[in-house]
Amino acid sequence: MLVSTARALLVLAVAAVGCGSEVQESTDWMLGPFSTRFVGDRPIGLSSLGQYHFRPGGTLARIAITNCAENREELIEEYTWSRAGNWLVIVDTSEGDIFDEWRVTPGETCNSVQVDQIQYGEVHGRLTLARGAVCMKELPPCEEGDCATCETTWCDEPPPPCE
Repeated sequence: MLVSTARALLVLAVAAVGCGSEVQESTDWMLGPFSTRFVGDRPIGLSSLGQYHFRPGGTLARIAITNCAENREELIEEYTWSRAGNWLVIVDTSEGDIFDEWRVTPGETCNSVQVDQIQYGEVHGRLTLARGAVCMKELPPCEEGDCATCETTWCDEPPPPCE
């Protein structure tokens, strides 16, 4: 009895540790909005960022957010995606795109995905996208020369915590 209780506690502890791809069980890990910037970024000259919205029906909308004060949204392009196993999503790029496809996998953290941009069968670009819809907000003017005028923040609310 003591051994089975200890084994059960060990199984629960292992299941609760982290939220990397090794403990995720859902095949819907990629659904929802992801952004090209993380919350709290304050690079000098920040004037735009990108959002990628993975939808359940197999579509992906790529949206540009521009103008820090207004957060103007512009639909750049829509793509189709399909699952290639539990931990890989293939995004079909449009004809004439520099890349043949994008391969999306879980990122290093449970709140990110990695996008490998494939050209001629090889990775020729890589993005890490942060889970959640990130927007920009203006910062107050600074008195010290070169400083950031804009920072990133959640558009509405942060994504739910990792499970």
